[in-house]
Amino acid sequence: MTTKKNKPPYIIVDHRKDHEACISKVERLSSCIEIANLINSELSIGRLLTKVMESTKKAFNSDAVSLLLLDEKTGDLTFQIALGDVGDEIKELYRLKKGEGIAGLVSQDGTPLNLTDVYDHPKFSPDYDKKTNYRTRAMLCAPLKVRGKIIGVIQVINKLVEPFVFTSEELEMLITISSSAAVAIDTAQMHKFILQRETLERDLQLARDVQQSFLPNELPIVKKHRFAALNQPALEIGGDFYNFFKLPANKLGIVLGDVSGKGISASLFMARLTSDFQYYTLLYPEPEQLLTQINNVLCARAKRGMFVTLVYLLLDPEENRVRIANAGHMSPIYTDEDGLRLLGHDNKKGPPLGIIPDVEFTQETFELEENSNITLFTDGVIEAKNSVGDLYGDKRLLKVIESQPNDPDLIIKEITRSVDRYATTEGRSDDLTLLVFSTD
Repeated sequence: MTTKKNKPPYIIVDHRKDHEACISKVERLSSCIEIANLINSELSIGRLLTKVMESTKKAFNSDAVSLLLLDEKTGDLTFQIALGDVGDEIKELYRLKKGEGIAGLVSQDGTPLNLTDVYDHPKFSPDYDKKTNYRTRAMLCAPLKVRGKIIGVIQVINKLVEPFVFTSEELEMLITISSSAAVAIDTAQMHKFILQRETLERDLQLARDVQQSFLPNELPIVKKHRFAALNQPALEIGGDFYNFFKLPANKLGIVLGDVSGKGISASLFMARLTSDFQYYTLLYPEPEQLLTQINNVLCARAKRGMFVTLVYLLLDPEENRVRIANAGHMSPIYTDEDGLRLLGHDNKKGPPLGIIPDVEFTQETFELEENSNITLFTDGVIEAKNSVGDLYGDKRLLKVIESQPNDPDLIIKEITRSVDRYATTEGRSDDLTLLVFSTD
C-alpha cells in the first residue's frame, strides 16, 4: 500500500518591497550619475555648489542640505550653501569653530556619521535649532576630502519619507558624492585662482602699455648736448616716467618722476600728469611756477591718496644753465672735471605733488661746465635689494657714475648692469628709470 506524500503548500512571496528597494537603489545611482555630470560640467564654484546641493537634497528625499567649507586662516567652518526652509537664516547665523558641533567633529577626524537623532549625540548643539525654530532629527554628515586634506563637510538633514531615517547605503552614497564634490571644489578654486592671476597679468600688461605709450619716442636734439634715457619695467608695474618739452627761445623742459602706487591706477595717473605738463609748461615757463600750479591741479582732483615725486629742469643750452625745482624727489647727480655732487639743497625741496595745496615751490639755478653731465633717476635704482635684503644705495650709484666717461649711453648702461648684478638673486620689485644728459 502506498501512501501519498503531503505536497507542500504554495508559498506566496511578496516581491514588492524588494522591487521598491531595487527602484530606490537605481534612483540613488541615477542621482549619483546626475551629480557627477554636474560636477564635471561646471567650473564656477558658486553655481557648482548650488547645483550639487539641489540634486543631493532631491536624491535623499531630505528636508535640508548644507555644505560648509573650512576657512584656511581660522580653521572655522562657514556655510557656503544651505537649502531648506531655514537655509538663509542658518547661513547668516552659522559659523562653527574648529571641532564644534557634528560638522566640526567630522571635519576634524574625517569619519562620516549616520545619526538617527542628533540630540542623542554629545557633540550636537541645539542652539541654532532654537534660533530658527527648526527641529533637526536624522542626519548624514560626510567630509569633503581632496589630496588627503579635509576642506569641508556635507550634511543631509531629516528624511521626509518613512522610516524618516537614513540607511547605511545612503551614507555610502553621500560619501561618494562628497568625494567627487571635493575634487570639483578644489578644481574650481584652482580655476578661479588661475583666472585671477591671468586677469592680474592682463592688467599689468595694460599698465605697462599705457606707461610706455606716454614716454617719448625720440630723444631731443640740442646743440652741444647729448641725451639718453631708460625705463625698464619690473614685474610689478609702477608709475615711473620722464619726458621732454620744447619751449620758446630754444629752451628745453625735462621732467622725471615716480607716481605712488602700482598697476593701472598709477599708469593712468602718470599719463594724465604728462598731459598736464604738456599744457602748463607753455603757460608757466619757470620751474617754481610750474610745480606750484600742477600741485594745485593734482590736489584739486586727488583720489585715493595718490601723489607724485618728481624733479623738473629747465635747460637753457645757449647759456649752459639749468633751473631746477624739486618736489620730494632724489636730487640729480652732477659730474664735471672737478668731481661729483648733488644738484639742489634739501631745504629747497618742496613736498610731493598732490598732497598739500597752495604750496609755493622754489627753484635753483646752476651753471653747466663743459664736459659735464646730469643724471636723474627713480628709487627703483637705489632701492634694488640683494639676497639678504640690503639696498643698492646712493654710494654705489655715485661710484658707478664717477667711474664713467662723459657719455650718457655708457652711464646708463653701466648703472643698469651694476644694479642687475647686485639684485640678481631677488630681482627688482620696482621700475628702473634713468635720464642722463651731457654738455660737451
